[in-house]
Amino acid sequence: MPSSKTSKSLKAKRSPSVDQESEDRTARLKKASDWLRKKDPITKALIDGVGPCRLETIGTPYQVLIKSVLGQQLSVKVALTFEKRLIALAQSKKIPSADQILAIPNSKLRKIGISQAKTETIKRIAEAYKNRDISDSKLYRLEDADILNLLCSLKGIGPWTAEMVLIFALDRWDHFSINDLILRKSVEKHYGISKDNKKGIEIFLKQFSPFRTILSWYLWADVDGGEGW
Repeated sequence: MPSSKTSKSLKAKRSPSVDQESEDRTARLKKASDWLRKKDPITKALIDGVGPCRLETIGTPYQVLIKSVLGQQLSVKVALTFEKRLIALAQSKKIPSADQILAIPNSKLRKIGISQAKTETIKRIAEAYKNRDISDSKLYRLEDADILNLLCSLKGIGPWTAEMVLIFALDRWDHFSINDLILRKSVEKHYGISKDNKKGIEIFLKQFSPFRTILSWYLWADVDGGEGW
Protein backbone atom coordinates (compact mmCIF):
# COMPACT_ATOMS: atom_id res chain seq x y z
CA MET A 1 0.00 0.00 0.00
CA PRO A 2 1.49 3.42 -0.96
CA SER A 3 2.31 5.90 1.79
CA SER A 4 0.12 8.97 2.27
CA LYS A 5 2.87 11.09 0.76
CA THR A 6 3.03 8.87 -2.32
CA SER A 7 -0.75 8.85 -2.58
CA LYS A 8 -0.84 12.65 -2.51
CA SER A 9 1.86 12.76 -5.17
CA LEU A 10 0.00 10.34 -7.42
CA LYS A 11 -3.22 12.25 -6.92
CA ALA A 12 -1.53 15.50 -7.83
CA LYS A 13 -0.17 13.99 -11.05
CA ARG A 14 -3.52 12.60 -12.23
CA SER A 15 -4.77 14.38 -15.31
CA PRO A 16 -8.06 16.31 -15.12
CA SER A 17 -9.53 13.94 -17.72
CA VAL A 18 -8.93 10.92 -15.43
CA ASP A 19 -10.60 12.68 -12.51
CA GLN A 20 -13.47 13.78 -14.73
CA GLU A 21 -13.98 10.25 -16.04
CA SER A 22 -14.15 8.91 -12.48
CA GLU A 23 -16.61 11.61 -11.47
CA ASP A 24 -18.75 10.99 -14.53
CA ARG A 25 -18.90 7.27 -13.82
CA THR A 26 -19.81 7.84 -10.19
CA ALA A 27 -22.57 10.20 -11.27
CA ARG A 28 -23.86 7.73 -13.86
CA LEU A 29 -23.89 4.89 -11.35
CA LYS A 30 -25.81 7.05 -8.89
CA LYS A 31 -28.30 8.02 -11.59
CA ALA A 32 -28.85 4.35 -12.45
CA SER A 33 -29.21 3.39 -8.78
CA ASP A 34 -31.68 6.22 -8.17
CA TRP A 35 -33.71 5.05 -11.17
CA LEU A 36 -33.82 1.52 -9.77
CA ARG A 37 -34.76 2.75 -6.28
CA LYS A 38 -37.95 4.24 -7.69
CA LYS A 39 -39.13 0.94 -9.17
CA ASP A 40 -40.52 -0.56 -5.96
CA PRO A 41 -40.00 -0.63 -2.17
CA ILE A 42 -38.09 -3.93 -2.24
CA THR A 43 -35.50 -2.64 -4.69
CA LYS A 44 -35.22 0.61 -2.75
CA ALA A 45 -34.55 -1.30 0.47
CA LEU A 46 -31.96 -3.50 -1.28
CA ILE A 47 -30.06 -0.51 -2.67
CA ASP A 48 -30.28 1.51 0.52
CA GLY A 49 -29.04 -1.49 2.50
CA VAL A 50 -25.96 -2.01 0.32
CA GLY A 51 -25.07 1.63 -0.37
CA PRO A 52 -23.47 3.29 -3.41
CA CYS A 53 -22.83 1.02 -6.39
CA ARG A 54 -19.13 0.24 -6.79
CA LEU A 55 -19.30 -1.75 -10.03
CA GLU A 56 -15.93 -1.67 -11.78
CA THR A 57 -14.33 -3.39 -14.72
CA ILE A 58 -11.60 -5.84 -13.73
CA GLY A 59 -9.59 -6.28 -16.92
CA THR A 60 -9.58 -6.40 -20.70
CA PRO A 61 -12.09 -8.63 -22.51
CA TYR A 62 -9.34 -11.22 -23.08
CA GLN A 63 -8.31 -11.20 -19.43
CA VAL A 64 -11.87 -11.44 -18.14
CA LEU A 65 -12.62 -14.23 -20.61
CA ILE A 66 -9.74 -16.31 -19.24
CA LYS A 67 -10.69 -15.40 -15.66
CA SER A 68 -14.28 -16.42 -16.32
CA VAL A 69 -13.34 -19.80 -17.74
CA LEU A 70 -11.13 -20.49 -14.73
CA GLY A 71 -13.99 -19.42 -12.46
CA GLN A 72 -16.72 -21.53 -14.03
CA GLN A 73 -18.66 -23.34 -11.26
CA LEU A 74 -16.13 -22.28 -8.62
CA SER A 75 -16.15 -19.82 -5.74
CA VAL A 76 -14.34 -16.52 -6.22
CA LYS A 77 -11.62 -17.60 -3.78
CA VAL A 78 -10.91 -20.89 -5.56
CA ALA A 79 -11.00 -19.24 -8.99
CA LEU A 80 -8.45 -16.66 -7.83
CA THR A 81 -6.17 -19.48 -6.66
CA PHE A 82 -6.16 -21.02 -10.15
CA GLU A 83 -5.59 -17.60 -11.70
CA LYS A 84 -2.52 -17.07 -9.52
CA ARG A 85 -1.22 -20.53 -10.39
CA LEU A 86 -1.62 -19.84 -14.11
CA ILE A 87 0.21 -16.52 -13.82
CA ALA A 88 3.04 -18.17 -11.87
CA LEU A 89 3.26 -20.99 -14.40
CA ALA A 90 3.65 -18.52 -17.26
CA GLN A 91 6.10 -16.45 -15.19
CA SER A 92 3.97 -13.44 -15.90
CA LYS A 93 2.65 -10.58 -13.78
CA LYS A 94 -0.89 -10.81 -15.12
CA ILE A 95 -3.12 -13.15 -17.09
CA PRO A 96 -0.76 -14.71 -19.68
CA SER A 97 -1.00 -13.55 -23.26
CA ALA A 98 -2.39 -15.81 -25.97
CA ASP A 99 1.12 -16.76 -27.09
CA GLN A 100 2.17 -17.54 -23.53
CA ILE A 101 -0.84 -19.79 -22.96
CA LEU A 102 -0.28 -21.63 -26.22
CA ALA A 103 3.33 -22.26 -25.21
CA ILE A 104 2.31 -24.02 -21.99
CA PRO A 105 1.89 -27.80 -22.41
CA ASN A 106 -1.57 -29.07 -21.47
CA SER A 107 0.04 -31.44 -19.00
CA LYS A 108 1.44 -28.51 -17.02
CA LEU A 109 -1.95 -26.81 -16.92
CA ARG A 110 -3.49 -30.02 -15.68
CA LYS A 111 -0.74 -30.34 -13.07
CA ILE A 112 -1.76 -27.04 -11.42
CA GLY A 113 -5.34 -28.30 -11.14
CA ILE A 114 -7.01 -26.83 -14.21
CA SER A 115 -9.44 -29.39 -15.59
CA GLN A 116 -9.01 -30.92 -19.03
CA ALA A 117 -12.13 -29.16 -20.30
CA LYS A 118 -10.99 -25.74 -19.03
CA THR A 119 -7.48 -26.35 -20.36
CA GLU A 120 -8.87 -27.00 -23.82
CA THR A 121 -11.14 -23.96 -23.60
CA ILE A 122 -8.43 -21.47 -22.66
CA LYS A 123 -6.27 -22.90 -25.44
CA ARG A 124 -9.14 -22.31 -27.91
CA ILE A 125 -9.46 -18.73 -26.66
CA ALA A 126 -5.72 -18.18 -27.08
CA GLU A 127 -5.82 -19.65 -30.58
CA ALA A 128 -8.79 -17.46 -31.54
CA TYR A 129 -6.96 -14.35 -30.32
CA LYS A 130 -3.73 -15.35 -32.05
CA ASN A 131 -5.59 -15.86 -35.34
CA ARG A 132 -7.51 -12.59 -34.81
CA ASP A 133 -10.84 -14.41 -34.99
CA ILE A 134 -11.50 -12.58 -31.74
CA SER A 135 -9.83 -9.41 -30.53
CA ASP A 136 -10.48 -6.95 -27.74
CA SER A 137 -10.92 -4.12 -30.22
CA LYS A 138 -13.54 -6.12 -32.11
CA LEU A 139 -15.45 -6.93 -28.91
CA TYR A 140 -15.50 -3.26 -27.89
CA ARG A 141 -17.16 -2.38 -31.22
CA LEU A 142 -19.82 -5.11 -31.31
CA GLU A 143 -23.36 -4.95 -30.00
CA ASP A 144 -24.15 -7.06 -26.94
CA ALA A 145 -26.03 -9.79 -28.81
CA ASP A 146 -23.22 -10.13 -31.37
CA ILE A 147 -20.65 -10.44 -28.58
CA LEU A 148 -22.64 -13.23 -26.96
CA ASN A 149 -22.96 -15.05 -30.29
CA LEU A 150 -19.26 -14.68 -31.10
CA LEU A 151 -17.96 -15.81 -27.73
CA CYS A 152 -20.44 -18.65 -27.37
CA SER A 153 -19.37 -19.98 -30.77
CA LEU A 154 -16.22 -21.24 -29.04
CA LYS A 155 -16.65 -24.64 -27.43
CA GLY A 156 -16.48 -24.35 -23.66
CA ILE A 157 -17.83 -20.80 -23.53
CA GLY A 158 -21.46 -20.52 -22.50
CA PRO A 159 -23.74 -17.55 -21.81
CA TRP A 160 -22.51 -17.07 -18.22
CA THR A 161 -18.87 -16.79 -19.28
CA ALA A 162 -19.72 -14.40 -22.11
CA GLU A 163 -21.90 -12.28 -19.82
CA MET A 164 -19.05 -11.87 -17.36
CA VAL A 165 -17.07 -10.31 -20.22
CA LEU A 166 -19.97 -7.99 -21.02
CA ILE A 167 -20.29 -6.91 -17.40
CA PHE A 168 -16.75 -6.89 -16.03
CA ALA A 169 -14.71 -5.98 -19.13
CA LEU A 170 -17.00 -4.18 -21.57
CA ASP A 171 -19.02 -2.38 -18.88
CA ARG A 172 -22.40 -3.08 -20.46
CA TRP A 173 -25.14 -2.17 -18.01
CA ASP A 174 -28.18 -4.15 -19.06
CA HIS A 175 -27.39 -7.78 -18.28
CA PHE A 176 -28.58 -10.33 -15.76
CA SER A 177 -26.80 -13.68 -15.93
CA ILE A 178 -29.65 -16.14 -15.47
CA ASN A 179 -27.21 -19.04 -15.09
CA ASP A 180 -25.56 -17.44 -12.05
CA LEU A 181 -26.93 -19.31 -9.03
CA ILE A 182 -25.93 -16.58 -6.57
CA LEU A 183 -27.99 -14.05 -8.50
CA ARG A 184 -31.01 -16.33 -8.67
CA LYS A 185 -30.79 -17.05 -4.93
CA SER A 186 -30.70 -13.32 -4.26
CA VAL A 187 -33.76 -12.76 -6.47
CA GLU A 188 -35.56 -15.48 -4.54
CA LYS A 189 -34.56 -13.86 -1.23
CA HIS A 190 -35.74 -10.38 -2.16
CA TYR A 191 -38.53 -10.87 -4.68
CA GLY A 192 -39.88 -14.30 -3.78
CA ILE A 193 -39.39 -15.88 -7.20
CA SER A 194 -37.99 -19.41 -6.97
CA LYS A 195 -34.33 -19.65 -7.96
CA ASP A 196 -35.33 -22.57 -10.19
CA ASN A 197 -37.89 -20.49 -12.13
CA LYS A 198 -35.46 -19.07 -14.69
CA LYS A 199 -38.17 -18.01 -17.13
CA GLY A 200 -40.13 -16.25 -14.40
CA ILE A 201 -37.03 -14.42 -13.22
CA GLU A 202 -36.16 -13.27 -16.75
CA ILE A 203 -39.68 -11.97 -17.34
CA PHE A 204 -39.76 -10.19 -13.97
CA LEU A 205 -36.41 -8.51 -14.53
CA LYS A 206 -37.37 -6.96 -17.88
CA GLN A 207 -38.84 -4.03 -15.96
CA PHE A 208 -35.34 -3.17 -14.69
CA SER A 209 -33.91 -2.61 -18.17
CA PRO A 210 -31.69 -0.72 -19.07
CA PHE A 211 -29.93 -1.19 -15.70
CA ARG A 212 -30.13 -4.93 -15.05
CA THR A 213 -26.35 -5.09 -14.56
CA ILE A 214 -26.56 -2.49 -11.81
CA LEU A 215 -29.37 -4.42 -10.12
CA SER A 216 -27.26 -7.58 -10.49
CA TRP A 217 -24.39 -5.88 -8.70
CA TYR A 218 -26.68 -5.06 -5.77
CA LEU A 219 -28.05 -8.60 -5.69
CA TRP A 220 -24.49 -9.96 -5.67
CA ALA A 221 -23.35 -7.46 -3.07
CA ASP A 222 -26.19 -8.33 -0.71
CA VAL A 223 -25.33 -12.02 -0.81
CA ASP A 224 -21.54 -12.18 -1.06
CA GLY A 225 -20.23 -8.67 -0.61
CA GLY A 226 -20.11 -7.95 -4.32
CA GLU A 227 -17.65 -10.63 -5.38
CA GLY A 228 -20.19 -11.67 -7.96
CA TRP A 229 -18.34 -14.45 -9.67
